Amino acid sequence: MTNRTKFCYYAVVTSLLISQTVLAKEAELDDKIKVCSEISQDAARLLCFDQLIDVSNSKLAPQITALTAAQVDEFSKVHVKKTDKEIAEEINSITLTISTLSKTIRGQWKLTFKNGQKWQQKDTTKLRLNEGDLVVLTKGALGAVYLQKKNTNKRIKVKRLK
Repeated sequence: MTNRTKFCYYAVVTSLLISQTVLAKEAELDDKIKVCSEISQDAARLLCFDQLIDVSNSKLAPQITALTAAQVDEFSKVHVKKTDKEIAEEINSITLTISTLSKTIRGQWKLTFKNGQKWQQKDTTKLRLNEGDLVVLTKGALGAVYLQKKNTNKRIKVKRLK
C-alpha cells in the first residue's frame, strides 16, 4: 500500500467513526423525546421535557463569573474625560537603562532593562543601541509605546513582553 492509499483509508475510517458518534447522540435524544411524548399525564410529561432540556442546556451554558464593583466601575473608563488631577498623575514616559540586548531573526531588538522589564521592537526601523544606554519609553496614540535613545530624535515602536 502506498502512503496515499493509507492516508485515504485512515481518513475514511476516521470520518465514519466521527459520524457514528454524532448520529448516536442524535438517536439518543430522539429516543428520550419519544419516551417523554408517550407519557399520558400532562404534569409528568411536562416535567420529563423540562428535565430533558435542563440536561442539554447545562452542557451548553457558559460559566458566569461575578464582577466586583471595582471591575464594573473601571469598565471602559478610558473613554471618560480625565480630571486635571488624573492627568497630572498619569505617567507618559519613563527612563530606563539597558541591561542586555539581543536581536531576533528578523533583526528586531529584544531588550532587558535593569528593573527586569523585557521589551521587543515591533517595527523595522534601525536604531543603534548598546548595553548601558539610557533610553526613554514614551506612550503614543492608540496604546503604542516608543523607545528613544536619550538625546536623539530617532525612535522605534516596542511592545512589552514581561
